[in-house]
Amino acid sequence: MPVAFYRQAGLLMLLPALALAAKGGHSNFGGRASDAPPKNPPAAQATDFNCDQPANTVESMVCQDDGLTRLDNRLEKVYALAQGQAEMSHSGALNKLTTEQKRWVKSLKECLKNEDPHMCLGDAYILRISQLQASWSLAPSLTPLRYLCKGGQTILATFYRTHPPTAKLERGNSLVIVHQGLSGSGARYLGQNVEFWIKGREASVNWRGESLECTSQPAP
Repeated sequence: MPVAFYRQAGLLMLLPALALAAKGGHSNFGGRASDAPPKNPPAAQATDFNCDQPANTVESMVCQDDGLTRLDNRLEKVYALAQGQAEMSHSGALNKLTTEQKRWVKSLKECLKNEDPHMCLGDAYILRISQLQASWSLAPSLTPLRYLCKGGQTILATFYRTHPPTAKLERGNSLVIVHQGLSGSGARYLGQNVEFWIKGREASVNWRGESLECTSQPAP
């Protein structure tokens, strides 16, 4: 499915959102069911779509489009890996991931307002997958770069080989995930009300309304 996210500016609204619910009708387990209860509750899945009985227009579109179905399956696998990482992380990480995933699923209905809802949904899935991969270090990454900004502030940038390319930016206690978009020169990353534009060692940053000029520091 072609990625047209960067031609669809409205999709930036989907980035902060994420979603989760128990997914009915997608999993089939072979063998005889045990009478004993499982030791651990089943992991919640990435979406609650039931293709046997779609609950809304978005579910119907995903279930009836082969490309969207493949992306949904891919998201399921990546989300399961993210859950595993969250379970091993600090207390509350899994609940936060679950809440964000539910919010993302709800945000998909915004694509129905788009002139090409199928493409919008495809882009949203692709961005969500790469966002999870970067947030939970599930994709290969380059050595993090530290950017020193005027005023003494620093931004730690980790770049991931996802599709599209993704960067995790850490500034103090704040962390954002941005995706590479189109630019006339350099590399421009966008998302979560943050713009990170790299030209050589220099970076122009708009961090939620605050403008910063930063320079990458040489490796120690």
